[in-house]
Amino acid sequence: MKRIFIFVGTLAFYLMLTGLCLAKLSPEERQTLYKAQLLMHEKKFTEAETVIKNFMNSTQEVVNAKTYLMLGDTLYQSGKKKQALQVFSIGHATFSNNEFLCLNTGVALYELGHYAAAANHFEKAYSLQNPAKPELLFQAGSAYYQGEKFHESARVLKYLLAKNQNPRREWIRLTIHALIDSKQPKQAKSILLRYLNQNPQEADYWKLLAKLNMDREKFFEAGAALEICYSLTTPSKYELESLASLYSYQEAPLLAATTLQRAYGNFPKPAQSIKVAALLASAGRVKQAIDYLNKHAGTSSVAMEKGKLLFRARQFTEAGTVFKQILKTKDEPEARFFLALCAWEQKDWKQAKEELNSIAALKDFRIKASRYLVVLNDLEAARSEINK
Repeated sequence: MKRIFIFVGTLAFYLMLTGLCLAKLSPEERQTLYKAQLLMHEKKFTEAETVIKNFMNSTQEVVNAKTYLMLGDTLYQSGKKKQALQVFSIGHATFSNNEFLCLNTGVALYELGHYAAAANHFEKAYSLQNPAKPELLFQAGSAYYQGEKFHESARVLKYLLAKNQNPRREWIRLTIHALIDSKQPKQAKSILLRYLNQNPQEADYWKLLAKLNMDREKFFEAGAALEICYSLTTPSKYELESLASLYSYQEAPLLAATTLQRAYGNFPKPAQSIKVAALLASAGRVKQAIDYLNKHAGTSSVAMEKGKLLFRARQFTEAGTVFKQILKTKDEPEARFFLALCAWEQKDWKQAKEELNSIAALKDFRIKASRYLVVLNDLEAARSEINK
């Protein structure tokens, strides 16, 4: 969210906006403000503050709105924002129809974190402007939103859109967010579709449509909107991973795998390669999964996953070859366990028993190995009995 900057700087700027109002100042007040202005140009804000306060404390006349503005500005420029707010507020209470006192009261409130109160003043200042500036109404909606007054934000921003034939994209986006957060999804979608029909090339609108559909658990529509969005702009890796998660949730592993391949590019990390291969395999594309792992092989973890995929595809000879290659470089208990299973499936009971015995004492494989060893021992006992 863009910050709101204070609208009053020096007396010269203010007078440029108010024209002939200088004639309403008394000679003493005019001289006071002129002297304060010179001090402010030299960044002597404390001295300027003293000059103005001395005048205000000594005069018997009603202090002009410009004097409140100048004093508030000196305090603001010297970092005394709470005191500046107090002065602007008193001035605004005295001159309730003064646009700049109303506006600067809002700015001070905003800078102090009182967003909803600031928004109220921005909204009022907008009504005092002639001609009214729509940017200020947007700031009001933004401040309401930052203050988590979503209904008020939506009200102001809908009015802003209605008053402008060609609203800016950020106005539309914030209106949609305000409507969503104020639990008005139907209005949000209606407004969004209207502007989406006018500007179908706007990626942000498609992303907002995806969010609306996600919130309503319309995941297929959300995925379709995101695909269009990402065809119009370059998505980040995180965005593509989120889309892949959405496809996985919809039980569309092939779409998830394809999306992750886009996210990871030509040089995926080992864990990323394994994730893509697992999705391809779950989609029934075992060969494609193995080819992908072959292309990005290089670590034992990737080789291990390749061996598991071959095992699950009942390609036991090929899987055994992979596990043996792993064991040549590293005594990996999991590879030995799967090698035993490959031997088991091929009825090579001797090798199966040897591999299982070598890991039977390990904590992580003790129970798994013992189950198979019990069966193998029973088979040996049965054969011995037959051969007697």
